[in-house]
Amino acid sequence: MMDRKNAYYVAMLDNVKRSDVLPGVQSLIDELHSAGIKVALGSASKNARPVLDRLGIASAFDAVSDGYSVVAHKPEPDLFLDAAAKIGVDPSEAVVAEDAEAGVQAAIHGGFMSIGLGPVERVGAADLVLSSFAGTTLAGILASLDAQAPPEF
Repeated sequence: MMDRKNAYYVAMLDNVKRSDVLPGVQSLIDELHSAGIKVALGSASKNARPVLDRLGIASAFDAVSDGYSVVAHKPEPDLFLDAAAKIGVDPSEAVVAEDAEAGVQAAIHGGFMSIGLGPVERVGAADLVLSSFAGTTLAGILASLDAQAPPEF
């Protein structure tokens, strides 16, 4: 059944196009790169690279960790730890954006700050919850995450 499901999914990839990139994602990635911030993708999917290629944004990522990269998957942090290692960033200095509860848990277990994309019921354990990246800026994210941080003594 899983092979059959994957075959349907792979066939559907033929219809993926640049306009399917979610609102705000490309402008935020561009802003991150302009600020000298590395961007990695962590996806449990073994189809992550073909999807990025079809979307036309593969070159926007400094590294990709996918279903072939690690053995343990979300909610284990291995995928995100692998992505951080590939770009030479300590998890405590990185932020994971995730739309699934298991992914938010993986980010937390890995020592990352987290942005949950979607309803609070699903991603509410994240440090910051957004409904989407539309209109989101680096300055806005940093301000929101700083507001969440406990005071240092």
